Amino acid sequence: MDFQEAVFSLNQSQHFPREATLERMESALEILGHPERGLKFIHLAGTNGKGSTGALIKSGLEQLGFKVGRFVSPHLVDLTERLSIGTTNISHADFASIYSKLYALSRLTELGLSYFEQLTLVALLYFKTNKPDYIIWETGLGGRLDATNIVDPEIVVITSIGLDHVRLLGNDLVSIAKEKAGTLKKNKKAVIAPLTADIEAVFVEEAKKRGAQVVFAREYLPVEMELNGLEPSRVTLPKLGFQGVLPLLGRHQGVNALTALLTIKHLGLEISSDSLTKTSWPGRLQYFPKINLLVDGAHNQEAIAKFVEFFKEVNLGSKLIFACMDDKDYIAMINLLDGLFEKVYLPKIANKRSIEPEKLAAVFQETPYQVCQDLEEALSCALDSSKLTALVGSFYLVGECLEILEHRLDIKDLL
Repeated sequence: MDFQEAVFSLNQSQHFPREATLERMESALEILGHPERGLKFIHLAGTNGKGSTGALIKSGLEQLGFKVGRFVSPHLVDLTERLSIGTTNISHADFASIYSKLYALSRLTELGLSYFEQLTLVALLYFKTNKPDYIIWETGLGGRLDATNIVDPEIVVITSIGLDHVRLLGNDLVSIAKEKAGTLKKNKKAVIAPLTADIEAVFVEEAKKRGAQVVFAREYLPVEMELNGLEPSRVTLPKLGFQGVLPLLGRHQGVNALTALLTIKHLGLEISSDSLTKTSWPGRLQYFPKINLLVDGAHNQEAIAKFVEFFKEVNLGSKLIFACMDDKDYIAMINLLDGLFEKVYLPKIANKRSIEPEKLAAVFQETPYQVCQDLEEALSCALDSSKLTALVGSFYLVGECLEILEHRLDIKDLL
């Protein structure tokens, strides 16, 4: 089985498991001889900010000389982005080899594992072979019954709590927080990003039930930021004695930086002014100066609000390219964006779950719009070297955009 065959086989799997349970994963680990044992995991859960916080932790650990693995989702262009050590993604050959071995085990295939469950097993086997010092280990969805919640982590990290995947996790913030709190482990620390008092109370209660120790980042506020437009910011955390450069754009990244640095400290490790300088996280307020394009994977109301906050703060007049998926509250997202841009371009994107652009157009009341047959057309119409174009609404939209740029141009030349 080569890589393309492995991806095809994986794509035939149920995307979400028919029944939310860890029993399939527990059985799979037993069959595979428990590849998760002996590895050091940093387990991240949260609605938004997992990727950025994980990237910041990775930078800090690598600054100390550690070899760091990451398991993240979703990917933007290539499936192998989900699984990396250092700056290198798993190779197509290694992915195909590991997946083929899993596929050949009838006892595994009989379990009816979902897409994400299978990816999680590939990751465990890859890390077992390559033995990174630490693994940034992101939940896929929720926490308590997520396929990643079968490890005994060194530490747990909870980022923001917002309304997303409400059909599966609950339609209020307390219910969602309880699902995320399911990652807390006995006698292990959990670093909790600043949240509202009622949501922090959920983690206090769940920590008591589970025998976990909680560290609230709120106690280490304030975060002082010096934004620099579309250039890296400076961040100061007085209570941590930290001051340094923050490459990720947006004021909200200051809180992610605080959460990441607290995580490193509570692993018993040192932080320095250089801890964050090597951070890279594509598709998240990523700017391409040569074509004046800003792309962001914000895909729910909370993330769009943070994008809008950044957009207003740096005072950028621009055009917008927008698309989103049909399981999102697109009306709430558009209401935050409407009236901020000179014009919005609404492309039909390749993902079958995307909302028809005509349906989106009907919600924009204060922004002139143009429906486009595809993203290629939207980019051709919108891109203007003298004026910024912002692209936001979905990781699938960002991924398709990066793929177009990669095929038409050398992305490295655009940075």
